[in-house]
Amino acid sequence: MKKMTVFLATVCLAVLGLSAHAGEGYVLNMYHFNMQYVAGSDKAAAEGTKKGLEPLLDLYLKHPDWKADFEMQAQYLDYMAANFPQVLDKLKKLAKNGQAEMVSFHYSDQLLLAFPRLDEERSLQLTKEIFSKHGIPLSGVIFTQEAQMGEGLCALGKKWGYSIAVMTAGPYNWFQDDPGLPYFDCRGLALLKAENPDIPPEQEKIEDVNGVKVKWYFLGDGELVVTGGISPYFGALFQANKGRIKKVEDDFAKLQQEGYKIATISEYVDALRRSKIEPRPMKPILDAPWRPEDDSGVFTWMGKYVMPGEDDWGIRTQNWQTRSWLVAAEKAGISWDQLRESWKNQLDAEVSDSTGWYPLPVELRYSPEKSRMVVDAVKKLCPACQPGELKLELEKIAPKALPVAAEVTGAQKSELKFFSVKDRAGLFAVEAKIKAGADTSLTFPLRGNELVYSPALLEDQVARIPLDRIKPSDFYVGAPNGLAGLGQDLWLIRDNQAGTVALGMDMVNKQIHFRVQKASGKEIFYRVYIFKGSEKDALEFANALNQTGQ
Repeated sequence: MKKMTVFLATVCLAVLGLSAHAGEGYVLNMYHFNMQYVAGSDKAAAEGTKKGLEPLLDLYLKHPDWKADFEMQAQYLDYMAANFPQVLDKLKKLAKNGQAEMVSFHYSDQLLLAFPRLDEERSLQLTKEIFSKHGIPLSGVIFTQEAQMGEGLCALGKKWGYSIAVMTAGPYNWFQDDPGLPYFDCRGLALLKAENPDIPPEQEKIEDVNGVKVKWYFLGDGELVVTGGISPYFGALFQANKGRIKKVEDDFAKLQQEGYKIATISEYVDALRRSKIEPRPMKPILDAPWRPEDDSGVFTWMGKYVMPGEDDWGIRTQNWQTRSWLVAAEKAGISWDQLRESWKNQLDAEVSDSTGWYPLPVELRYSPEKSRMVVDAVKKLCPACQPGELKLELEKIAPKALPVAAEVTGAQKSELKFFSVKDRAGLFAVEAKIKAGADTSLTFPLRGNELVYSPALLEDQVARIPLDRIKPSDFYVGAPNGLAGLGQDLWLIRDNQAGTVALGMDMVNKQIHFRVQKASGKEIFYRVYIFKGSEKDALEFANALNQTGQ
């Protein structure tokens, strides 16, 4: 969560002198720790552990009545066991005595919203195995890298035994502009809407429902808590700050005097339930990370180029090409035990930070290196395996024969080709070869009055959101099966192995588009299918084309 480096630089705020004379009061902290803070950097992982995580664990060990939520990717436990066993022992002690509610919903800090449920199923399998191996209890709470959230996370979380999901206030309010009650029902999970702790004291709002109060003290990168907002990016400046640690201690002590418990998210949700506070139905949302105003969905990781050498299109397309080798191996009967390490590498390749806020050279190398390891391993395990693809024969047609217009804007150079698919009535294709300009899009008109797509991790379903039920904006989703409804029984399906960036939904201009920004000179290719037919048939084709496992 790289933007948190800036917005949480002064995260430990002065606490208001609010009293809790009646009812219950809970102070919540969600510490997100990330051994891939600088993906591929052993030094950053070590520094984050020694100077960010361990001092915070020591603080909680010093105060046995303080509790908090610690979120991290599952592989962090293996990393600590191999490199910092003393830190893992401290974390295990806090977890076993109930002080650290351990939160983990992925093996690696993946861009969950960009890949299919199959990948996350493998990730969760690894997560369960690793926590069990180290004897650390795994909570039923979901919070993820970049605070990614969508209905699919709730649905899959319920299947895997999770019970509570945490969503930052930004996405919910962005879509709904509706502060509402503190929690909602999301596909059978209690969805807790976390409030932003980084606001001026005079604007701070203490939620109080039926006498149950909550104050969010910290929500973000845990590495920043004891350093006063300095991240592992800043080298020697990244140090534990005794003054900052004392401020946290003083603030917590004061809150306890006022009647608050330094508690876990599960304890707070239990209090809401004891008080007969029922979660209300959730209004429509789109798949989103934690700050829509900054990234407009997943665009930051799937189309928005920031650093020299950044390659969102190349890395995310390679992710899809590489996973096709794993899908082929599984279909060939290669066992989980044989593929476990390759799936670890695939999930590492899907990490968010290789295409994130400002990826460094080491991060730009990280995903491609992991992808090569996957392909090499599968070739050895299964010499006969080949990356699977749907065999379709394309026949060139005139542009006017396509049932919908396609346009490239902002390119230095572009070429569009149009096809029908042999022996597949109502199925067409558009291929776009582009030399990108400063802001380049492949655009299709949205004919209907609703947004239609498959949410991430729900590729077997289609969500329909009327445009008048959601705030208008230009928003970007990962669309793992590549599907979007254009209206009038017309469907767009992105061929992910051919070229992948985010699927943009421009609700104002009523367009669906694929966009790269600040990618001048980059060679970009897309193959997009246009399908005329039923929702059921379109969904079946999208999942078969992109090998989602549905």
